[in-house]
Amino acid sequence: MKFIQLLPIAIAIALTAAIYVLAAQYFQVNALWLPFISWALYFIVGGKPSFLPKEIAGLTGGMLFGYLTLLVVTPMASIIGGTLSMPVAVFFAAFFILLLELIDLFDMIPAYFFSYTSYFAYFFGGFGGEEATSIGIMPAFWILLMAGLGLGFFTAELRKRILGMQGIQEN
Repeated sequence: MKFIQLLPIAIAIALTAAIYVLAAQYFQVNALWLPFISWALYFIVGGKPSFLPKEIAGLTGGMLFGYLTLLVVTPMASIIGGTLSMPVAVFFAAFFILLLELIDLFDMIPAYFFSYTSYFAYFFGGFGGEEATSIGIMPAFWILLMAGLGLGFFTAELRKRILGMQGIQEN
């Protein structure tokens, strides 16, 4: 693809990102970075609407594994000690996430890890507010991830239309 063909796509998608950030600031979204995680995921795994169910399942599942990890760390610390409780909890979460590759609907493993690690950043970064519990942050966290998938879908369609207007067909 030539520069002149890519230029309108780059402008349109950059403008979309800027409008999202402006709207997130207006609505005081304190983790405006989070949708960029799932937005990137949309394209990393192929940028196709047919993958959305697996992406949604993976992002939701990663969030749930993050919650469960935080849920078991404290009780586990009283049994095996504080130093080992988080590594052991993460071991089991990663183990079970990787086994999900065997189930067709749940085999979007990168989505699980994007969401799982982002959940810790969101929780430990205090983006859910001072009083937020691990379970209390889940709705806002999930909505922001889904917003990113929406942005991914929108910009993929935008790219396709701009290329179509230029007479370019992409696979």
